[in-house]
Order: sequence, then C-alpha cells, then structure tokens
Amino acid sequence: MATSKHAIEDAPVTEATPLSPPSPLLLHHHEMPTIANKHYYASDNKLQLKSPRHIIVASIVIVSSIIALVILVRGHNHYYSSISSIHTIAEDHDIQMTIPSERRDVVENYKPERRTIKMPAPPLYLSNRQASPLLGRRQRHNDEVFSSIRWGILGPGRIAHDFTSTLIVSGCNVTAVAASHNYTTTETMHSSARAKKFAKLFSISNYYDNYQELASDPNVDIVYVATTNDKHMEPTLMMLRGGKNVLVEKPTAITFEETKRMYDEAKQRGLFLMTNHWTRFFPLIKHLRRTYLAPTRTNALVGPLRSSPFASSKTKQKISDSTTSTTDARPEIIETHPDLGKVLAMEGDFSFPTPVNPSDRYLNRTLGGGVTLDVGCYLVELALLAAYDHRRSHQSLNGNHHPDLKNLRPDGIAATGHGLYHGVSFPVDVESSFSLRWGGGPDGIIADCEEDLNADVRRCEMTGTDDAKSLPQNKIQSTIDASGDGGDFTMIGSFQASFRRPSAFEVEYTFEKGRILIHGPGNCPSEMTIYQHEDPFGPLIRETKVTFPLPQIKVALLQYGKPNYPRSEGFVYVIDAIEKCMAEKGVPGKTKDLPVGAGCLELEENTIEEQLVTVEVTKEILKKMGYFGR
Repeated sequence: MATSKHAIEDAPVTEATPLSPPSPLLLHHHEMPTIANKHYYASDNKLQLKSPRHIIVASIVIVSSIIALVILVRGHNHYYSSISSIHTIAEDHDIQMTIPSERRDVVENYKPERRTIKMPAPPLYLSNRQASPLLGRRQRHNDEVFSSIRWGILGPGRIAHDFTSTLIVSGCNVTAVAASHNYTTTETMHSSARAKKFAKLFSISNYYDNYQELASDPNVDIVYVATTNDKHMEPTLMMLRGGKNVLVEKPTAITFEETKRMYDEAKQRGLFLMTNHWTRFFPLIKHLRRTYLAPTRTNALVGPLRSSPFASSKTKQKISDSTTSTTDARPEIIETHPDLGKVLAMEGDFSFPTPVNPSDRYLNRTLGGGVTLDVGCYLVELALLAAYDHRRSHQSLNGNHHPDLKNLRPDGIAATGHGLYHGVSFPVDVESSFSLRWGGGPDGIIADCEEDLNADVRRCEMTGTDDAKSLPQNKIQSTIDASGDGGDFTMIGSFQASFRRPSAFEVEYTFEKGRILIHGPGNCPSEMTIYQHEDPFGPLIRETKVTFPLPQIKVALLQYGKPNYPRSEGFVYVIDAIEKCMAEKGVPGKTKDLPVGAGCLELEENTIEEQLVTVEVTKEILKKMGYFGR
C-alpha cells in the first residue's frame, strides 16, 4: 500500500529504508517525483532517487538527443538533395516545375496582408422592372406583378413555401398550385384543402387537388416541381407532356435512368427542363468559376493589392494604400488578380442533425431519403464545377464549348456510409463519405511492375484490376496533353455528409499557389476567404475575405411566415436567370411564332451536361455504399 506524504515525514527512517512510491492521488502536481523508478528512499524528510540505474537513464537520454539531432540535420540536407534530384529529373524529361531553391519562410517578423473586399450587388433582370421590390423601394402588394411569365407550383410543401414566397416578393406571376393526396405517409389533410390553404396564403387564383389539372391549365408557362425525391419523374413527365416548362427541385431523380428519361422527353418536345441547383447561381460561385476555376480566364478582382516583399520585379504591381473597397459605387478594377494556378484538391463537409423520425423524408427510404441525396449532391455539384470549367476552357479554344460527358465524369469514385442513428438502423445513408478523382485514368495507381532489361517496356499489374499493360521503361512520364482538351486536369475531392452531427457547411478548394475557403452555408454562400501564396511551397502572403450581399428581401419574405430553410432569398438568383432567359429568347411552347426547339432551353450556369453528370455520379456513390440494396 502507498504511504502518504505525512507518514513518510513522521516515520523514523534510515537511508536504506525502501518505501513504495507515493500515490498520485495524495500528491500535488509539484510534489510528484520527476523520474519514474521502482524504489524510493526517504532521507532528511525528502524523497530522493538513489539507484545506479539513474546514470544509465541519463546516458540514454543524452545519446538519444544526439541521435535525434543528427537525424534532423541529415533530413534537412536530404530535403534539399531531394529537391535538386527532382529538378534534375524534371529537366531530363522536359517537365516544367516551380520549386523554390531555398525556404522562403525564413523571413522573420513578416505578417500576411489581410484585407476585406465587399463586392457590389449583381445587376438583376427583375430589378429593372418599375417599382420592383428587389430595389428595396417598397413592399410588393398582392396585385402587383412585374413579370409576364406564369408560374405553377406542384407540391405545396416546405421548400415550395420558401420558393413561392420569393417568387411573389420578386414580382413574379404565380397563377396556380396543385397538391396530391399521397404527399407523405403522415399527411392527413386532403389534397384539395392543402392546395386551397397554400393558394390563400399567396393569393394564387387557381388551385387543384391533382396534378393533371395543373398540366392542362393554359395559364401556366412553367411549373416548379417540389415533391419528395421519389416523386420527381412522373409529375415532371406529366407537365412536359402538357406543354409546360419545368424547374424540378434537386435531386433531379433518384436514378440516372429516370433523369435521362426526363431530359429526353424535354428535348423531344422542345421544352425547358432544369434541376434547381441554386448554388450555381449565387454571385460568389459565379465569381469563383469565372475568376479561379477556369484556367483560361481573365482574372479581375476589385480592391487594392499590397505588393508582396517576395514578389519579383516582374510580378510587382502598383497599388494604393487602401485595404478595403466599398459598395457605394461600382468599384474600378485596378488590378489583375494573382493567379492561384490549377485546382488540385477539394474537401467539404455538409452535415446537420435531423429529428429521429422514420416518417420524415430525411430518413424515409420510400420518399427517397438519405443524406447524399439531400445535401451530398451539393458537394458532387461543387466538385464538378472545377472539372467542367477546366475542360470547357481548354476545349473552347478549339471551338467546342460543350465538353463530352466522358470528360466530366470522375476517373475514380470511392464511397461508404451507414444508416445507424441513435441505436436505430435506417434504410438510408444517415452518414456518408466519398471521394472523387479526376486524372490518372480509370486504373488509378500503377503498381507491381516487372522491368525487362532487354526491352523498352515494363509489364505492370494495374491496381484494382487483373489486367497487365505495357508501359514505357521511363518511370516518369509527362501527362501534359498538347491537344488542349483539358486532359491534364487532376484533382481529388474528399467529402463528408451526415444527419447525425452539425458542421460548418464549408467547402475548400486547394490550388497550386493557395486555397479558397467558402464559408458556410456552402450551398448558398455569400463569403469566401482567399489564401494566396507567393508560389508553390512559398509562404502565405495575402489573406483576402470577399463578401457578396444577399438580396434585400428577407424582411418582405416574413409576411408569408418564417422560411423553412436558410437564405431562401437566394432563390432570387435562379428565378431571375430563368425570367431573363425566357424574356430574351422566348418561352418554349408558349411564345407566339416560336419554332419547336427554340427559345430558352438551357442556362449557361447549369448546363444539361452538368446536370446529367451530377445525377450519374451521385447514383454511383449511392450504389457503392449499398443504398439501392438496402
């Protein structure tokens, strides 16, 4: 048994009296022995360590420190030796690389420049209408309509409430709403009553208790389909066959086959069909694509830029001393923004805790629930932006503005997930993790190569396959594609999504010379921070926070009740793009003398190719995690 401190002090002890070590629970932290040993001795009312082994322990510590120091020095030299070797290999194979000859972070007392840029509100088509509420002049009355395009609402649920309130406040014309009796398994209100209640809230003139009447209504030009995920295809096909253009809530459908069938129907009838990927229409995302993701872009960013102490004479720019721009007037573009290089990696986490309710759409397999279909598809979409913009910018140089689908699909997909939540196993993915890879071909890493000294090829077993391929003897190959089709694009994205926990809802792109962090909520963003490095491996020289104002209609939306989802005022950007396109190009199937297949059929922010690949990749992720087998 351990002896207390006071017992040790009071006992008559000799120099050779062995004692057990004192209990940690009885000693304060400053009274604990400094060196652990098996035996303690009491002498002069103090605990002292007296063992021949303490000399050995001290010797071991000293020798270990010397060895560690030698390893550190050798590793430091090896680092620069490796850099030199890489340069030599790169020169031998004509590969251009930018690697510093010495560490740049040795500059002491240097702090990265930090600045904030407030971007001006983007011009909106609906804002040009007289007395438009988007200008903030006054609140719209129910009888004031500033748009000639007539909207219909299919499925008066939570998301439809937010979208319709934004339509009304924006001055759009909503003429009809339709509900169905099988909205959810917990719905008790009759479809007619639900439609009537919704119509009364928004002063909509016509309401129906079935979808067919909405499809037959001649006073509807475009229908917003806001049913649960499992009921997107049939209502969409019904509206298209009734001659209506359609905006369907994401995801387009649960499977790629259903999605393809929907778009084939729209193409055959010459009508507009688009998935409501609203993230793409936010000014921040449009700026990100135009300024950073496309390598052939013209980089322009408002605001002053301090010259970097690391910059060469070729890169230094004349700039002012101010560090913040304002939104009082449209700022003058005074600089070409430094190029961050190609995007190399991406990561994101979209998670939020949901109620443990098997009947709610989140956890209900029948209703197409699951976290990947709900918010994981946003991450897929944001990853595809980089691939699409990179390859489109290359192919546009050759006159091809629409990359093939095969050039947009990831070369590799890995995914896993589970349905456990509070001890209950649900038939959907409550939590998912997936990775998307572009570059390296479908086989990924090449391993297990056998060199033939009498030939110029190697026999290599491809990882994950049983195939053997012949590759050139040289172990380092340039992957630059001289054809200009964007074949050199290489990126890996790692993503998480969960219904069990909260997250910051942030997304980060990593580039060759910096990174961009999109602050949450990343699916409807208004703020990002740009971390700029002087060059690859160089120090952080500039940190720029860029903010974009949201539409000033949040207060006006409250007249229809509290929104169900954050930043629902951002629906303005999708609505505005559709209204503008149809006003300028014509409403397919509705504008007089407009030929079939003409008019507004597609928006450049959300092309049909991108929509199809988003669904195809999402389906593959679900397949790999066993969603369709649950």
